[in-house]
Amino acid sequence: MVSQLDSASALSRRRFVQTAAIAAAGATGSLAGPARTLADGHRRHGGPSAVPPTPIPGGIQIPGGPQIHVWAPGDPSVTLPLSGMTLMGFDVDPSAITDFRGFSAVAFHVGTAQGSDGATYDVETDLRAYKGTYIAADGRERFASFAFI
Repeated sequence: MVSQLDSASALSRRRFVQTAAIAAAGATGSLAGPARTLADGHRRHGGPSAVPPTPIPGGIQIPGGPQIHVWAPGDPSVTLPLSGMTLMGFDVDPSAITDFRGFSAVAFHVGTAQGSDGATYDVETDLRAYKGTYIAADGRERFASFAFI
């Protein structure tokens, strides 16, 4: 039996960047919903709120770099092959947003991509999508969709 991974064509760098750009544009544009505040109790139309959410406290510390306000949910027996990061358990919050109530989706991908110059690159991604309500930095309840790529 032939593995589907063996028969799949390599993902080009151009296709990867195009797909990521389309996903980011869709998540920040057409998927984002109107804002709702606790004070007025109704939806205001006209697009997403410009007030960002407050990130979760803590997260993953990059050695010699910044702290990224995310946790890596999943089976702790799994170690990602390129970064060496171990998943942190099934009870870890997948959200990167404080005071968030809604839907979260997380996907880790590992594979190779081929550049237009023929070079092969190892790729490891952490993709997340969120949709729901949150308390923004200004203290108001907001509704929006977000993508973490």
